[in-house]
Formats: sequence, structure tokens, C-alpha cells
Amino acid sequence: MVMSNLGPEPMKHDTTAAVYPAITDEAITSLIMLIGRANFAEALGELLEKTFGFRCFYVFLYRKKLAPAALAICPNPTNHERGLKNYLNYTYVINPAYRAFQKGETAGVYLISDFIQNDRQTIIDENRFDVHIEDTEAIGYRTPGWPKNMAEVIVLINLPNGTALDFSFLTPLGSQETLKCRRLLERLFPFLNAVLLRQFAIDPGSLDAVNTHADQEDRFRDFGGEALTLREREIAQLILIGHSSNSISLNLGISLPTVKTHRRNIYTKLQISSQAELFSLFLLHLK
Repeated sequence: MVMSNLGPEPMKHDTTAAVYPAITDEAITSLIMLIGRANFAEALGELLEKTFGFRCFYVFLYRKKLAPAALAICPNPTNHERGLKNYLNYTYVINPAYRAFQKGETAGVYLISDFIQNDRQTIIDENRFDVHIEDTEAIGYRTPGWPKNMAEVIVLINLPNGTALDFSFLTPLGSQETLKCRRLLERLFPFLNAVLLRQFAIDPGSLDAVNTHADQEDRFRDFGGEALTLREREIAQLILIGHSSNSISLNLGISLPTVKTHRRNIYTKLQISSQAELFSLFLLHLK
């Protein structure tokens, strides 16, 4: 059933690209009318842009044992092709949204920072490695080629076959646009979720991809090899995802001094001296 009066009047935001129309009966009807279309993912991307006002987003397909695939991109071609390629090839494996999928996170609307604790320590190392360590980023690092200082509003939708869709909407970090984007997506989520589940029931192939690259999950899990203990490898993985020492302490139920001791031991055993070097070593491990 299509409901009326679901959203406010059109609102202007901090950037010229950020004008989100109200969610109207006509907009929801347009979303429902996509069901059954062979080019469903492409048509959905166009609808999110033209009808709902989103100007910068990606739709990723997450699958077990396979690398992610991009089902929709806006704008297309993207202005951040290098960043997208790097993400799909390797940095996805430490992305908090992808890690949330691996842990079976429930469907919903999130800020990417919701998947980690926002109490990270100040990082003073800013070397030009394959992943840039940057305090201004919501998760503490940035994939090379990815736009700087952007918040990501994530819509996570779980499909019946164990895959998931990650709708990543990019907005300026710390802006009112991020909050308004999230509110709009929270209103839209029940309809978007229902439409995608119905589309999957009719034509699951329309929400799949021909990409069959093996994923990097095993490489993520075995980073550190025999040099690190199981606990040290677990902590190294949390660091790579974006957790601070305080966050690691909360997640693992161990004291902060113990975490710091583990971090020192990890750096010593891997013969490195900074978090930036840890990222660099990890990416060499993936490649």
C-alpha cells in the first residue's frame, strides 16, 4: 500500500548537488514499478538519482567467497574511478560496512562510523601509502582515489541467498546534508527493502554480477602468519578495520594497557613502527 505525506517539502543542503525531494506517492509508485525489469539495478540507480535527488552513491553487491561488485554508480562514469577500483580490488576487506556484512549485521540505515567506535586516538603518521591514514576521515583512513572528507550513509539490505546490497551515499563530512540524507533514507528504507526482496524473488539474477574474483577474506584472516599470536592477529585486524585502542578494549573486554602492550608487540614482531606502516604491510600481503 502506498502511503501519503511521507516526507517534508524539498530541502536545500550545503552543496549544489544536495537537493532531496519529498517522498511522494508518485516516487514510491515509480520504485514499485521497477520490479520485474531486466535492467533492474541500472534503473534503480537512475531512479535514486532523478527522483529522490541523490547525486553521489554506489551500490555494492557483497557475496561470500567472492569480491564485491558494483551494481550501480552515480555519477556514471564516476569521478573517482581509481578509488572505486582500489576498493573493489582490495581495500573492501577492511571496510567497516563489509566487515559488518561478514558478521551478519541486520538490514537498516547506518553511518559507516556506526560500525566502529568513534573514539580513535590521534594518528600523527600521515605517509603516502596505498591507504592514507587521515584523522579527518570517518574511519581513520582513505582508499587512494576515494573522495576526501566524505561521510557515508549506508543502506544495508540482506538478500535470501546470503548476499547483501550496500547502498553507500556520500555527503560532506560533518554537514547537515549527512543528517538529512540519513533521515530521508530511513523513511525510504521499508519501501526499498520490500522492493528489492520482491525483485530477488522474481529474478535473482538481476541482483547478481558476472564478477567471479575470489575474495581476500582468507588473506585478511591470516595476516601476521606465525609471527603473531591469535590474540595479536585479532587486534591487528581490528586496527585495520578502523578501531582505536579504546574501541578494541571495549570489543574484546580487555584493559586499555593490555591493548597497548599488544600493539607494541605487534609492531615489534612485524618490524614496523606506525599504524601507517601496518596498513602498508597489510596491502603488500594482499597483493
